[in-house]
Order: sequence, then structure tokens, then C-alpha cells
Amino acid sequence: MKAQNSSFDPSREKWQGTTEELPNDFHQLRIIVIHPRDQDGEFLLRNLQRLRCRVDLLWPPPDRIEAGADITFCLLQADTYALCCELMHTRQSAIAGIVDPGNPRAPQLLAAAGPQVVLTKPFDATAILTNAVVAYKNFRYEKRLLSKIAKLEDTLRSIRTVERAKLILMQARKIDETEAYAFLRDQAMKKRLSIGRVAAVVVESGNILLGSKD
Repeated sequence: MKAQNSSFDPSREKWQGTTEELPNDFHQLRIIVIHPRDQDGEFLLRNLQRLRCRVDLLWPPPDRIEAGADITFCLLQADTYALCCELMHTRQSAIAGIVDPGNPRAPQLLAAAGPQVVLTKPFDATAILTNAVVAYKNFRYEKRLLSKIAKLEDTLRSIRTVERAKLILMQARKIDETEAYAFLRDQAMKKRLSIGRVAAVVVESGNILLGSKD
């Protein structure tokens, strides 16, 4: 589809700031634009290319996007909703949702998709730059938080497993809690495993397979 002809609006083309002010790693990013190749799509594509990133415009919207994009600018409408939700669910890239005020379903789609940032049409050059930076930074921050949460969940699971293993040892070997934990610790050192892994063996087996008390 060719870009639609329309009157030129110089205020939209005004660029505030320079690309040298961007984060050092920003020029290495890949950006995907899911938007018709019309006047707005060409304007968005042109301004993103000024960031000296790799930018690809995809339309009609694909069923899915292969991993590799860092930021996806996606027009929120009925035929892109499933793709936007998949991108948010799989956390493949930062999502900048594009909202058309003329779409009565836009607020509903926006609330359901939950992108990192929102860009409203008609576009403004400064808003494009700002949203690209914020989307990328928010996405990286969210990934760090999710990584910390995953580690905390693993730690909690390990603690619960150790507690269960201590109870099994206490009941089977007639020892107290301190001795049960010492047994797990000694076995972990001998076998060069974490205490959590040794505890998991005890819990999974349901009986003592780690040797005698002495």
C-alpha cells in the first residue's frame, strides 16, 4: 500500500533534541512497527529511523513475531489485539501501544493489552522518541523485577522443601530439628549439591536413602 497524500504539518516534524542524547545501547535496538503504511505509518517509521535503529514495518499484521525485536509499536485494534496480547504474555519485547482516538474500542483494547507506554494519533516527533526510550527502559526494569521474583519464589520453594525434609528426617530417625538440618547440610557438602536439592531427594523418596545416622 502506498502512503496516502495529505497536507504537510511542519509542527509534527519538529525534532526536539538529538539522537546523541539517547542511551548508549539504544542505537543497537531492533524496532518493529505494526501499522498500515499510510501517512501516520510513514511518519512513525521515518522518525524511528532517525534513531539509527533497525526498524521494520509489518502490515498486514502477522499471526506472530519471531523473537528478536526490542520494541514493538503496535496499533491497537481488533485485528492486532491477539498479537499484542501474545507479545505482552511472552514478554518478547517492549510494547508501545498506538491508540486511534476515533476507535471507540480503543480504551477497552488498551486496558486488556497493558502495553508499557501509549502513543496517541496523530503522532508527534518528540512523543515518538520519548515513548521509545520509556518503553525500552520500563521493559528492562520489569524483566529485572520478574527475574528477582522468580529467584525469590525458588528460594521459598527450597525453604518449604527443606522444612518438609527435616520433618521426614526427624520422624524417621528420631532426631531433633537441629540434627536434621545438620544431616542435610553434611550430605549436601559430601555430594556437592545444594541443601535444597538434597532435601528434595528426601521428600521425593519418602524415606531415608542417604545412609545411616552416623
